[in-house]
Amino acid sequence: MAVDIEVFGQLLPNQPRRRAVEIQKPATVRDLAGLIGLDPEEIGLVMIDGVQSGLDHDVQPDSRLCFFPYVSGG
Repeated sequence: MAVDIEVFGQLLPNQPRRRAVEIQKPATVRDLAGLIGLDPEEIGLVMIDGVQSGLDHDVQPDSRLCFFPYVSGG
C-alpha cells in the first residue's frame, strides 16, 4: 500500500512535488521524510490526512502526507 506525499515550497527543488511511496506497515513522518531526502530541520509543518501532525507521528498506508517549509518574510 502507498502513502501519497506532497512537498510544498522549496523543500525539494528540482524534484517532483507529488509522489507515492510504498509502505507495508506504519512508518513515522520522520522515516518518510528521510526516505524522500527531506531534512527534518527544514520542515515547518506536517499534515496527515488534513490534520496537523509531528515528525514522530505514525503514517498509515493509504494516507496523504504533506510537508510545508517554515514561513519566512519581512
